[in-house]
Amino acid sequence: MENYSNAENKDTYEISLSEIFKIFKRGLWKMLLAAFVFALIAFTYFNYFVPKTYTAKVKLYVETAQSAQENAYNALSNYNYAAALVNTYVEMLSTNNFYEKLSENLDEKYTAEDLSEIVKFSNESEDDVQTEVFTATVLGGSPTEAKVIADSVADTAPGVISSLKNDDTELKIVDNATVPTAPSSPKVARNTLLAAAAGFILMLIYVFIRELMDNKIKYSAELTQINDIPVLSAVPDFGSEKFLLTDGTDTDITESEA
Repeated sequence: MENYSNAENKDTYEISLSEIFKIFKRGLWKMLLAAFVFALIAFTYFNYFVPKTYTAKVKLYVETAQSAQENAYNALSNYNYAAALVNTYVEMLSTNNFYEKLSENLDEKYTAEDLSEIVKFSNESEDDVQTEVFTATVLGGSPTEAKVIADSVADTAPGVISSLKNDDTELKIVDNATVPTAPSSPKVARNTLLAAAAGFILMLIYVFIRELMDNKIKYSAELTQINDIPVLSAVPDFGSEKFLLTDGTDTDITESEA
């Protein structure tokens, strides 16, 4: 509860829940308008001015030469060995050497530095469990661009790994890239909803702060609360509206303009 202070008699009174609801109700149209304006601005900005990005992914698998052995112990050992190699392979592919090879395969349309910004490797699954599979994520300015670069990653990575590490493992493609059907960023719908919520909340705060800092007496009940003196009469503000003048009887009534 918020308290108001009177400078002269130091009396205070509390805002009731009903008064808070009235403040909210009076300012609701402002809150809705602010939410609409913020949402419109966010939608326009993210939909028309922010470049769209599309994501394509390739999944690669580390296979050991002895993975087909029947011995369960050896199979588990091979699995652990392959899973441990994933970290090494991710580091080996996140090098300038790989990105230069990838640039050559893409007819040098992109520099190695450009590709290092849009091609990333990760070795964790969705449930954060490390496996023999790791993922190459490609960001492109169009669905076709993302797919072409991802396909080139799938073609280039096994050769780079075999040239750098000659052992009993092989890098295979588990899942080829597909053409993205929708941009991965910006999230227009999400950002629009967040902007609408932000506009509504900001206007809500503004309405309540303005109401709390307004020391004008708007209702006769406030006088009673502040001074503990009953209100005997009040003079309404008629403005330009019509009002009635009477001489105190029930029959002699004259209409006049304010």
